[in-house]
Amino acid sequence: MDANIPEQQSTAEAEWQTRERYWRRKLGRIRLGVEPIEEQVAKYRRVTWMLTAVPLGLALIFVALFTAFRRPDVGAILAGVLLLPVVALAWFDFGLLKLRVARYSREFESYHPRSTPSGRT
Repeated sequence: MDANIPEQQSTAEAEWQTRERYWRRKLGRIRLGVEPIEEQVAKYRRVTWMLTAVPLGLALIFVALFTAFRRPDVGAILAGVLLLPVVALAWFDFGLLKLRVARYSREFESYHPRSTPSGRT
């Protein structure tokens, strides 16, 4: 019966490697095992904020330019049509990435439960 334990461990390890390859493809920009995932997600959050700030600045320029010609409504519509999708897609992509990271973290914890020292919970 003791001979089955290493076999089960190697099977579980092979299964996790298969799942990890799946998650590497699914997470794309997140590099597993290189740096903490939380830090990588924080970097992508900062990038997403910049992908919000830069189009907002450009939108203000469009509105100001069209306001100079007494048509701020056209400037606002143009800014909304051109730049709002960039911001919306950036936040949608970040939300999707965060959701996938959470799913990966849950699955990682189920495969690799943290062992607590004896006597502690």
